[in-house]
Amino acid sequence: MKKKIILVLILISSFSNDVFCQDVLPERPTTKDYFGKSINDPYSYLENANDTLSKSWFKQNSLKTREILNSITGRKDIIDKLVEIEKRKSFSVTHLKITANDCFFYLKKTDQDKRAKLFYKPSEKAQEVMLFDPREYKKDSGNDYSITYLKPSWDGKKVALSFSKNGEEISEIAFLDVESKTLLPEILLNCWPAELGGVNWLPDDSGIVYLHIPVIDKKSADYILNTESVIYKLGDNPSVRKVIFSKENNPDLNIGPVDFPEICEYSINDKYILGKLDGAAAYFDYYYAKIEELHSEKINWKPLFNKKDGFSSPVIVNEDIYSLASKSSPNYKIIKTKITNPDFVNPEIIVNEDKNEIIDSYEVIKDGLVYSTTKNGVQAQLYFVDNSKVHKTLVLPKKAGRIIIRSKNKYYSDLWIYTSGWLNPLKRYRYDIAKNSFREDNISPVVTYPEFDDFIVEEIEIPGNDGTLVPVSLIYKKGIKKNKMNYVLIDGYGAYGESMSPSFQPIYLSWVLNGGVYVVSHVRGGGEKGDDWYTGGYKSTKPNTWKDLISTAEFLIKDKITSSKKIAIYGSSAGGIMVGRAITERPDLFKVMICENGFVNTLRIDVAPNGPNNMKEFGNPLINEEFNTLYEMDAYHHIEKAINYPACLITTGINDARVAPWMSAKFVAKLRASTISSNPILFAVDYNTGHGMDSSNLQLYNDYADAFAFAFWQMGHPKFKLKK
Repeated sequence: MKKKIILVLILISSFSNDVFCQDVLPERPTTKDYFGKSINDPYSYLENANDTLSKSWFKQNSLKTREILNSITGRKDIIDKLVEIEKRKSFSVTHLKITANDCFFYLKKTDQDKRAKLFYKPSEKAQEVMLFDPREYKKDSGNDYSITYLKPSWDGKKVALSFSKNGEEISEIAFLDVESKTLLPEILLNCWPAELGGVNWLPDDSGIVYLHIPVIDKKSADYILNTESVIYKLGDNPSVRKVIFSKENNPDLNIGPVDFPEICEYSINDKYILGKLDGAAAYFDYYYAKIEELHSEKINWKPLFNKKDGFSSPVIVNEDIYSLASKSSPNYKIIKTKITNPDFVNPEIIVNEDKNEIIDSYEVIKDGLVYSTTKNGVQAQLYFVDNSKVHKTLVLPKKAGRIIIRSKNKYYSDLWIYTSGWLNPLKRYRYDIAKNSFREDNISPVVTYPEFDDFIVEEIEIPGNDGTLVPVSLIYKKGIKKNKMNYVLIDGYGAYGESMSPSFQPIYLSWVLNGGVYVVSHVRGGGEKGDDWYTGGYKSTKPNTWKDLISTAEFLIKDKITSSKKIAIYGSSAGGIMVGRAITERPDLFKVMICENGFVNTLRIDVAPNGPNNMKEFGNPLINEEFNTLYEMDAYHHIEKAINYPACLITTGINDARVAPWMSAKFVAKLRASTISSNPILFAVDYNTGHGMDSSNLQLYNDYADAFAFAFWQMGHPKFKLKK
């Protein structure tokens, strides 16, 4: 064994900036039988974080890849430009929360801050007060903490804050006293409110409801399983929790170990609360109970609807419950029924399905219901239905690719609309219902970006492999020539019904600034064209996801925008399935593949941290038909020997709580052992980050500069070369 380790380390250290000696790890043949099919997994030992060879290999790749990426000319220019763009805004505001008594709480980050700080205003026009700097949280620990979630109490006198360290997402909750600006001594561990369940204050502000995670060790088979919604009373020992919704506490509710039994956000004026079995899926089981039962010994949860019923985003207002409905309405409709006697078979229809627009979101307010729609996920509209059921279109001051609706809460008239587009920065408008008018009401400075003035957005549809029309967004500089020479970056995702909606992102526009064409392929598995689009890239239909990406590349080549030598594809997380299978099915079609924290070894979903949760979306390898779907979407198992694979940059964060870093590692190891091309296959391992959800702006700039510089270099861009 020692000889093998020494040999591998010699190969790693023999990398030069001119010749990439792809280090080939030794295979350790391991087979597992699935329903009569024997699957060989030669790099399964990389799943063991304690394996000596694995640990050394991870570390050496981290060091060598960083050396190579830092040596690409033009990389620093990308970072410098993004920093300069960011500095045009003196500050930015996020996580805004407005209480019923008009207290404003938000996170604010200046161009000098690494992490956002907590601010407060006792009223909209009042002078702001800085309440807490995350650098003060456990400042002697040596960790880099950030505030990832906040929830003020009903009276605005306290704030529940979630703190995460070093890019990790599993966090801890502390409580801030607003008047004294000090944290209470009690700290709640093992929680993830930014992602799972949030925080709900009890109606009397005596404590909170949140989701507790019993096991947060990613090496444990019980990692984030058997979670439970609990009540914690301020001042109690943090270990004292009253369980109100869990598998163990509610055996009659058919809660599985992988389900996240969460309490949905409620208002102090609500009569009922909702519980849902959350997870990596588009639909969930929901239950309801009277709000006063929060003070009972045990809550009497009653079933509301099942995930198979096709309802989502329920909202309770007094005795009524609203919901989106997709059954027989793949573009969705909005329905209403009585919570005291729910009838989801023949509910009242508030908004009918539109065959040309998808209902994207809705918000109930005192005066009625506001909802937004999209066409192909990129053209947004806004509508209002008043309490008399009169419908009208709300004409925004400017066309929007994406609309976000926010209200003070459902018992007030206060309403804000956020709009954005590929080239239009986020704007916030306040809507006056009485006057039917919008006024700009931004909470962050509005700045201009003249360098993007000559950019063009083109929205098209291209035929997929089966003739289905796939929406594609293109962003490029005015005057583009169809000479097959354009540097193209195709982005996509295609999972969980999530849409890649237009959003102003200078990071991606920096690709265009450097002469490239940025393309978003709205592949199946996303939600751009409704529920049918989602189910068209789900489990057994998942191949449509990467085939749509392949079709996009083929169209761009046929249209003479580019050639296979000038195409890079990018995917992250579940998007790793898309890019991983695209290059294993059509390695000849792409020059570069960039995969960030990719889900590229789906067949091992059952043993991966957070894997059982994702089985809802992708499948269970212990079920025969779902084994076949998981094997089909497994990029690692579709790597073949003696193939010319494209250049690849595979990245992972060692603290990733969502996708196991060993998936990327196994994929890299097998690619290097199989390819016969001279294209580099780099493995970037970051020991200070996780899934990238809480990365600082500077970290993001560095990560994308790595990806873009690598892609441009491999495609022959004259500005991006390896320093000698």
